[in-house]
Amino acid sequence: KESLSGSKKSESSVKLTMSYDPQSPLATLATPVLAVDNAIALKVLLPSVLSSQAASPLNDFRRLMGTLYGIAGVAHLADCLTDSKLLTAANSGPFFALPPLGQMYALLWCAAGPLSFSASLVGGLVADFGLILYGSIEVFGAYLLQLTGDAVSPSVLVNALVVQGIVA
Repeated sequence: KESLSGSKKSESSVKLTMSYDPQSPLATLATPVLAVDNAIALKVLLPSVLSSQAASPLNDFRRLMGTLYGIAGVAHLADCLTDSKLLTAANSGPFFALPPLGQMYALLWCAAGPLSFSASLVGGLVADFGLILYGSIEVFGAYLLQLTGDAVSPSVLVNALVVQGIVA
């Protein structure tokens, strides 16, 4: 087929069929439930996943931000486990000097990056959730620093809010 812009588009068609041979009375009773489940999967969920994977500026942005957050999470982990330059720049002290809850939160922040990347590969609302999760953890962490008085100025929280505002 040819689109209005003159580029060629290819289409594929796949026919999926399901057969089910119940082996017990309970399985016979489950047949209608399985038919409904199959219909929902093929008519609602599959098209939703396929459309969320389609090339679009929004999906490209989701993948880009997921990739950047994934890299950031790994870089933050490397920083935490070495000289903690980022944490000390925010006046929180080095990672190993943090209380156990602070260390756990820092590790959650680091893990949110790769999680966001993984979610961006799925696309759609899952990708959105991953991006929102990472941003929320980062902003809340900056807020905690501000709240505990460890941050010298509101710039840590403001910086986190500005970065996430740009992403949003």
